[in-house]
Amino acid sequence: MSNFDFKTKTTTYSGRYRIHYHPGQPDAAEMTSDNGTFQHESRHITATGNVVLRRDGNIWKAERMEYNFKTRNITSAQFRTGNLEFFMHGENLTGNTTNKVYTAKNATFTTDDVAKPTLVIKAREVEIVPGEHIIFRNASLHFGKLPVMYMPYYKRSLKRHQWNMHFEPGIKSEWGSYLLSSLRLPTSDTFGGEMHLDYRSMRGFAMGPDFQYNLGSGGEGRLSLYRAWDDDPLTDSLGRNIARERDLAQWQHRLSTTNGFTATANFNLESDEYMRRDFFEGQYRNNVQPNSFLELDKKWANYELNLLMQPRVNDFYETVQRLPDLRLSGTRHRLGDTPLYYDTESSLAYLNRRYANSSSDDYGMMRLDTLHQIYMPKTYNGWLNVTPRVGGRFTHYGTTEGRGKAKASSERFVFNTGVELSTKYSKLMPDVQSKLLDVNGLRHIVKPSINYIFIPRPNRTPGELDKLDSELSSPNLLPFEMPEYNAIDSIDSQNAVRLGLRNIWQTRRAGRIGEEKSRAIDELIDWNLYTDWRLDPNSSQNTFADAFSDLRFRPRNWIELQSNQRYDLDNSMWRLMNNSVHFTPDDNWRLNLGHYYYLAQPSTSKADRTSVMYTGAAYRLNEDWSFATQQYYDAVKGQLSQHSYTLHRDMRSWTFFVDLRFITDTGRRNDEFQISLNYSLKAFPRASSE
Repeated sequence: MSNFDFKTKTTTYSGRYRIHYHPGQPDAAEMTSDNGTFQHESRHITATGNVVLRRDGNIWKAERMEYNFKTRNITSAQFRTGNLEFFMHGENLTGNTTNKVYTAKNATFTTDDVAKPTLVIKAREVEIVPGEHIIFRNASLHFGKLPVMYMPYYKRSLKRHQWNMHFEPGIKSEWGSYLLSSLRLPTSDTFGGEMHLDYRSMRGFAMGPDFQYNLGSGGEGRLSLYRAWDDDPLTDSLGRNIARERDLAQWQHRLSTTNGFTATANFNLESDEYMRRDFFEGQYRNNVQPNSFLELDKKWANYELNLLMQPRVNDFYETVQRLPDLRLSGTRHRLGDTPLYYDTESSLAYLNRRYANSSSDDYGMMRLDTLHQIYMPKTYNGWLNVTPRVGGRFTHYGTTEGRGKAKASSERFVFNTGVELSTKYSKLMPDVQSKLLDVNGLRHIVKPSINYIFIPRPNRTPGELDKLDSELSSPNLLPFEMPEYNAIDSIDSQNAVRLGLRNIWQTRRAGRIGEEKSRAIDELIDWNLYTDWRLDPNSSQNTFADAFSDLRFRPRNWIELQSNQRYDLDNSMWRLMNNSVHFTPDDNWRLNLGHYYYLAQPSTSKADRTSVMYTGAAYRLNEDWSFATQQYYDAVKGQLSQHSYTLHRDMRSWTFFVDLRFITDTGRRNDEFQISLNYSLKAFPRASSE
């Protein structure tokens, strides 16, 4: 129950109550208590009775606590705090948001998440900097009730644990019985690392280090090295025997400065095409063919200069080398005091297409490309937005070099123009109510849009060029405006209209104390329809593009339905159906169901389709036990392609979970089965190897 005093702008509540403050923001916080008084202007709360404050990944507990959501200052006579890394309780807690330092008296610290921890540190005084470190003064180390060491001063980092160990024993059909182990090496704020030592009964030993470093103004990065002495490496895609010694080297580095300069390096060297697939399957699924590159980027207010160096490192991957690719981009910006706006993109590159395992003749060329466009946006009668545009593109292609290629240098000219029209209508319906859908008033927003583009036939069509940046098949509708359309070598004539209609229904749903309004605005439905109407289709187009529909429906805060559809109007068939529903009623369980269907252009045979149904669920039985499962059913093959089950147990200073997985034949080996047991320190738990 709560009461609001209009004079003092204070809410007094009793009974278990929860306050959410700026969820999703950097200053987000959540407080739960039995009783409290909240002052809306100062954002100060005095809470009593089972007080729980969640903030910055930490949990603070007390019987009485004062907290200011705006200044983030905290005061408590007695307290308990912790997260997955540590747990602590003590007296006389005070906090200062300016230097983010908290002090307390008579504190007890442990990593054991139990009422009677085995190993604790007791200190007269502590100084806490969340996420950084804890300083103990006049402290003693206790094993149970027995004091074993006195420490007048001890500083413990909260960033990284020394000598952390992780073990994953298990059985996998293609590995046999195995043990994956890692030992975290002593670290500092600038350097850290782990050493991996793995054994697989059917494959042999493997080992390698992971290093992380932070050079401050010099950037930060990671270096991973791994070697496997594989007793059963099989053959590559060409039937050649793979060597027993198999290696993987990966390096990432990123430097970022305050003046808009960034440098990114990514290096991936693999001894053979199946190295990651055999030993790091999760990594392989996320990125089948990782690139190696060096990218330098400098941003100004309206312009950006980018240099990309992308060589081919592994000869079993097909790659377009860019050595170099220098690009100057200008975002759309106003030209002085005129009503005109301008954007541009120019690049100079030497491109070389290199085929995997020399399966075809490599070729390359120098390419100079420059695009310039002018816009004149205007709003008529306060509701109709009209943006005409006109632009031109010039591309110079150097002489094609390579075996089997002898095209002379050439130039291509592209003219483009068009106009975009958009508007927005809205209607308030405050009296609409629905308990079933948790609707408390409605606002309907309609956003229609029309975008016309005209590109006359270029002097050189795509079929006359050696294409290096060509159009790729995608389940989504590709952009047709430049520079968003970046398949430079596939630009052809266009005379088309993109039609769009977006409908949004918003409602107010129960708000929380601490938010600016008593009820928060939530989107009930967001539905976007769009397609292209080709007035004069070129040789590779139909009159209409496929029709697209993107829908998101939230009948409740804890239920969300998502639907992405694509329908081929010319062939009267579905190209894409991606539908899912997600249930997250509370922190204890979640459930999701879905179906993904995709048939890529230009095929019309359903034998080429991808059709997968999937489910996922997780349930927390209590504070110690939780369970999760996932299933994927391949409707084309009529079989369960992958399913997994994980049982998690929260112990004292360790976490433990059992992971059971089944994967059908992937084309390299037979059906796979895996069961693994994972152990890691609670302060730094990790997922399984996949």
